[in-house]
Amino acid sequence: MEWVIWALSIIIAVIGGYFLNEIGGKSAPPTVSIYTNESLLEDNKREEKSLTFFEHNEDEEDEEKDPENKESSEPEELVIVAFRLPVKVEKKNGRWVATWDDPFARNVFADLRVLHSEKLIVKWVGTVPGPDIPKEEQFDLEDELAELNCFPVFLPRDIKQKFYKGFCKGTLWPLFHYVMPQAIKLDTDFGTRWDAVWQAYTAGNMFFSKIVTRVNENNDNMIWIHGYHLLSVPSLVRRRLPKARIGLFVHEPWPSSEVFRSLPARENLLRGMLACDLIGFQTYDYVRHFLSCVKRLMNLDYKSLAGGSIGITYAGRSVAIRISHVGTRSEFFKNLTASSEVKREMKAIEVSLGLNSSRKKKKLIVSVDYMDLTKGPQMKLQSFYRFLRSHPHMKDSLTFTQVILPSSNVDQDEVRKLVMKEVKQIRDEFGQHIITTDDNPSLEKLVAYYRLSHVAIISTFWDGLNLIPYEYTASQGKEDPGALVISEFMGCSRSLSGVIRVNPWSIQNTADAIKTAVEMSLAKRRSNHARRYRYVMNHSLELWAKSFLRDLKKASAYNSNLRFVQVGFSSDVTLVGLRSDFAKVDMESIRKTYGKSKSRLILLDYDGTLIEVTKSGATPPPQLKETLRTLCEDEANIVFIISGRTREKLIRCFGDIENLGLAAEKGCFVRWPKHVLSYISNLPKSTERSRERRMIALQRGTRQSPWIKCSALEMKSGSAAAATTTAAAAAEGGEDMKGNENKSTPTTPTTASNNSQWYSLCDSDEKGWKELAMPVIKAYDERTDGAMIEDKEYGIVWKFEGADPDYGQMQAREMQKYLMELIADDVIDIVVYDDNRILEILPKGVNKGLTTSLLIDTLRSYMKDPLFLMAVGDDVSDEKMFSALQNSPVLQRDDLKYEIVTCCVGLKPSQAHYYAHDPEEVRESLRELALVAEQMSPSSTWTNQNSDSGMALGGGGGFQRTGGGGFGRSGNLAGLARSGGF
Repeated sequence: MEWVIWALSIIIAVIGGYFLNEIGGKSAPPTVSIYTNESLLEDNKREEKSLTFFEHNEDEEDEEKDPENKESSEPEELVIVAFRLPVKVEKKNGRWVATWDDPFARNVFADLRVLHSEKLIVKWVGTVPGPDIPKEEQFDLEDELAELNCFPVFLPRDIKQKFYKGFCKGTLWPLFHYVMPQAIKLDTDFGTRWDAVWQAYTAGNMFFSKIVTRVNENNDNMIWIHGYHLLSVPSLVRRRLPKARIGLFVHEPWPSSEVFRSLPARENLLRGMLACDLIGFQTYDYVRHFLSCVKRLMNLDYKSLAGGSIGITYAGRSVAIRISHVGTRSEFFKNLTASSEVKREMKAIEVSLGLNSSRKKKKLIVSVDYMDLTKGPQMKLQSFYRFLRSHPHMKDSLTFTQVILPSSNVDQDEVRKLVMKEVKQIRDEFGQHIITTDDNPSLEKLVAYYRLSHVAIISTFWDGLNLIPYEYTASQGKEDPGALVISEFMGCSRSLSGVIRVNPWSIQNTADAIKTAVEMSLAKRRSNHARRYRYVMNHSLELWAKSFLRDLKKASAYNSNLRFVQVGFSSDVTLVGLRSDFAKVDMESIRKTYGKSKSRLILLDYDGTLIEVTKSGATPPPQLKETLRTLCEDEANIVFIISGRTREKLIRCFGDIENLGLAAEKGCFVRWPKHVLSYISNLPKSTERSRERRMIALQRGTRQSPWIKCSALEMKSGSAAAATTTAAAAAEGGEDMKGNENKSTPTTPTTASNNSQWYSLCDSDEKGWKELAMPVIKAYDERTDGAMIEDKEYGIVWKFEGADPDYGQMQAREMQKYLMELIADDVIDIVVYDDNRILEILPKGVNKGLTTSLLIDTLRSYMKDPLFLMAVGDDVSDEKMFSALQNSPVLQRDDLKYEIVTCCVGLKPSQAHYYAHDPEEVRESLRELALVAEQMSPSSTWTNQNSDSGMALGGGGGFQRTGGGGFGRSGNLAGLARSGGF
């Protein structure tokens, strides 16, 4: 009976599952935003994954999966910008006539017309190919081209000549192909004519940018710029259209940083490119070189983003990098091989070359080259000559055809002479039949050569965009395909499999590859062709273009909420992207809140904030000291300088201002303002170890100070050690953390102060790790030229600013990793600051953020509300100070009235509310606050009566608490000043 029940249960489960499946089948399963070409069913299936920049909200997920499917009432616009328009113009019956370039002209930009649709209107901007158009006829031609959505750029003749021949083809093109411009024909005038060609290049890019901005009716249109001719256009367009979605694709090879750095205008070109949202390159090799240039010349590091993409943060904006080789019109070439024109050409070639001779069939080797010095066609012929010398018995079974394609470079005639010289040598020794040339054949004839060839050799020196291997693969038949030999320095070398890669500079290597290709079996050729064919057919030009535009939309979305501020003058103008709530420091509003507050805590960084970061010296200006002295005379003010400098250095600079608080080594030591000493001395003394004091002071809620008074011995030994460090640094030309300590003369000691007592956040036994760490640091220092060590009392700073950027950073990361393994985790923090090029080691938990939190916690019973809390800094370590101030748990009280002002020095991404342009603006702002302090009546000053009744924050007028959660300014300070009675 049991088996009957078991059988019935199975039947019921099957029937129930069927009906559930029918019901559930009406809803589509969850999908993932990965594009897959449906025609690819093999294990070699390739997927195009969209870029993912940062985490996004779930309600935006569907839209981000496929931005192209987003419903829109109006079609989008795309402006494609290239040096030349993909058109042909001619004059008929006295009027200009414009037509699209012949599809057989193999023009990538003309082929991008495939993007035009009802949802995407495509426009083109570029110069008109052919002779110069008379000025009086330009308007008529503009009207004619507008019918094709083409908008011409008319360059004056003198500018065009210097722009194109002088800079593009005479300077950038050879440089990008590793030929130094000065080396071409021993050009000794390169330096003297540089200014003229660079000015022409800049002027030419300006002409392009004006047309681009005129064509773009909407600020947020997509603009896709192509090629090395227009590297400055992105920044010029960005100034006029801050919200535009700008992409750039560099079709040429990008040289190594050592080569690119030889350009006098190297930074200008990089700044122009970094105004884009997305920059595309053909291979990772080119991206690697570009990133190296950006790092070495502009001190910008890249980061890996989610989804496998690469990003650079520049001027507050995120610039994404895309790696993808341009595809070709695969189906077009495949279909063209079946045309009657190609078949006719094939028969003619077979007859002329004797490929199907009754006596003996010959194998055709075809080579297709542009007459360009950077392509090196003559060395390929030298390789074929060596092959014939090594294997003379093969000469009767082979024939070599050199297809010559025209080039726009100035040296094409000379390269042609070199090619014909090699052809003549081969013919003289091995016969006329062995090699032929074909000068600029029609596309049908070129495809016929592809189809008939047994071997194709495309071994250029350097080539970014060369689609000939793709065309060859798409044109070949699967029954009897040919072998393909390509240069390992071509862009497509990384994407194509099933090829023989050669070093084109090695004649022997190429000759051996020819032999391998000629003798390759049919089965091997079929296998290699199948691998190439799948990739070429499924990575078409259309797929490449649509993938780029999809990534451009995603890249620009991250920058869409920024507002832009213009920085710089003339050609050095840069648009800096800022958060919408990141504003220039508003002193009018700050003065009002400052004047009506009862207690004020002002935290200031020193280097780069109060003084400029220089190599010559770091002594504070007298006017700055007077400003600080005035601020500190008001006992309602508690002013602290929180610095990475040692206490001895801070005392030398500010020791005579008794009411100025000093936090040395980011808070390891504190000198309290004189007017709060009595309050500090009355606080209960902590008996905890220093690590416990640092970690639990805020959580415990007690009023104990985490800083313990330094003993006389500690004061003496600390000062001696610091003095020794200072002397050693001065002798070696040492600098502080940011590189602005005096190198030759020590800072002049200030007037003696009655306030010389220091308090320590660390115990004396927290220096024991140095015995383990210092030998390691010295070992790395000895092996890193340009690096130096600064040994402080509780910390160590290793500076690699003078070292090679890549090597210094690598050494710092390796040292960090090694020290973390060597020393226990709960002893020290090891942080690498890439922007400042330093590695810093401090006791566990010590940083400006912790110091800020502990200062607020310690002084909470001293201060009365309404409170004014202000922090000013300039680098990454100061961001922790901003965060601690904005998130202090001490301020999370509903009845507490306060205002927070955080200010970053310099336009850069920051958590701060405000920015000041430079230290001079900070000093001026502090002077304004000092004037308010001088003008306040004596009744504004007050003396705190320390009591044990808990927190003394309370009372006080109509000062309104800002922020819904407990801190921060609401919108801006002007709004706060208008609210309530404050």
